[in-house]
Amino acid sequence: MKSSGTIARKPNTGIPKFEADPINSTFRWELYLTAGRKGNSVPLMDGYSKGMGFENTNRLELLYKKLINPVLPYLTRCDLIVIYENDRRILKQLQPKILELYPHDFVAHGWVKETAVITDFLSTYYNEYVHTGIMPPIEDRRKNVRQTVYFAELDHSKQNFETLEQLRAFCESKFSKYSAQCMTGWFYRHADFQPELFEADKSEALAHTIHTASTLEAAQAAQVGLNSLYGKHASKR
Repeated sequence: MKSSGTIARKPNTGIPKFEADPINSTFRWELYLTAGRKGNSVPLMDGYSKGMGFENTNRLELLYKKLINPVLPYLTRCDLIVIYENDRRILKQLQPKILELYPHDFVAHGWVKETAVITDFLSTYYNEYVHTGIMPPIEDRRKNVRQTVYFAELDHSKQNFETLEQLRAFCESKFSKYSAQCMTGWFYRHADFQPELFEADKSEALAHTIHTASTLEAAQAAQVGLNSLYGKHASKR
């Protein structure tokens, strides 16, 4: 069956490329780059804590590791770095701020303010950086990079399903091996490779958009459409 074009088909190379996940990330950050500094071609960059694979569910450990890589290495290029709790139920501008990192000092907010593991680490880091002018070599950044893992049975191009129910059954059969969270995401991403399975079911097509949207705004718009389809009131937040 040919696709009618509702969901664009993507090529599959077998090994996925890194992409940030703005929907399922625990944290996000905004980097306000110093104007005129070499290498700074834009005034603002943003980032998210979750990329490929599973995200650490321990938010303290996750924040500590994300400070090491990739946030703090940008400090010498920024006037300010702001880190937020990424709650997709809340508008971006209302999400709680937990850290402000300035060139020579930092300000902690909320639960981070009372978390010595983070504040003591940053105090030591800034003390060395401010007094020496040299960014401390806190850790080999390569140790904190998630390695790409390829599972042939999860290669979308190697799987071809006749019905949406068949696809769903396959995903459910892999829950114990890869987790329900992983396979739920895989289910909706498969729409990029067999869009015809999803086009007949508008609710599944919208759910695909929610799970694979590249921006929080796009995901929220799809959620509003799904809520409307089910006769529910869209969130006002």
